[in-house]
Amino acid sequence: MSPRLPWLGCLLVTVAACQRPPPEEGAQPLPRVRVAPVAPGQAVRGLRVTGLLSALPGREVRLAPPVPGRLSLLRVAEGDRVRAGEVLAQVDLGPATAELQQAEATLKEATSALEAAREKRARTDVLVDRGVAARQDAEQDRSAEAAARSAETRARSALELARRGVGRTALQAPFDGVVTTVWVRQGEMVDASTPAVVQVSATDPLELRAFVTQQEAAALRPGQRASLRVEGLAGAREGEVTAVAPAVDALSGNVGVRLRFANPRDDLRLGGAAWAHVVLEDLGAALAVPSSALLPQEDGGVAVARVADGRVHTVPVRIVSEDEGRAVIQGPLAVGDPVVVEGGYSLPDDAGVEVLR
Repeated sequence: MSPRLPWLGCLLVTVAACQRPPPEEGAQPLPRVRVAPVAPGQAVRGLRVTGLLSALPGREVRLAPPVPGRLSLLRVAEGDRVRAGEVLAQVDLGPATAELQQAEATLKEATSALEAAREKRARTDVLVDRGVAARQDAEQDRSAEAAARSAETRARSALELARRGVGRTALQAPFDGVVTTVWVRQGEMVDASTPAVVQVSATDPLELRAFVTQQEAAALRPGQRASLRVEGLAGAREGEVTAVAPAVDALSGNVGVRLRFANPRDDLRLGGAAWAHVVLEDLGAALAVPSSALLPQEDGGVAVARVADGRVHTVPVRIVSEDEGRAVIQGPLAVGDPVVVEGGYSLPDDAGVEVLR
């Protein structure tokens, strides 16, 4: 290679650099924005209801022993999960066992008395047939046998009641659920004045119980789809309206409504506040954008800033619904169009921008 060629290359680069136009003095950097694509959405007419999570009707019970005594055994605490039929607590068996033993002894005596009366009546019948005894004696023996039979029947019934009394000293879970409250400690006395020992609640599914105005209640029907949200839990739970009260609450003037939602992981808590969005009417396909893309307009409307060829273009839109940082809109946009979600405020229409990646 000729030694002049490197020098010639450097000369050409220097000349090209000298021919570049100098930057304009006072030029301002372009505003920087972040964008997000328009996504497909569904336009619905809905109603938001707020209430408390509760167990289903009949799936929250308070258990109390029907016999008085000392609570000799308490096997559960609040928050424990239990299975149907599991023994949760036990009242002292002493008195109930004593009653059972007494009933067994009474039945044994009554049975013996009945056998004796039956044998005596049989002997008297033989003597009457032989003419040795009077018929009046036979009638008396038959009456004694009938009385003994009645006494034996009463003793047998008393024994059955005593056996049931022993069984009633144990508190068993009526269904699968969780212990939500314990009122009595082990060793304490329970009697008719004790409202309950433990409370068991089923947790799957749960209901959202809320109140709505009479006008709102007119649009609600069992079977309508609903999505539940709870503060602190990500995502929504799908469910439905199960019942709308037929009467107005006398105190509030509102109408009660119940919505049911599955809770297989037990992350929905009884008594917790939650809100649900009930779908009243499906309005068809729409578009979805982050709520941060919405820009208020001077005329009171709303718009988004669409980016094309490095410039923003204000596009008026109509908000159908907005929830959890996401807005469903309608307007002259297409799925996939980039709209400004950060840095779009105060930008004039057709302004140049730098899109941050």
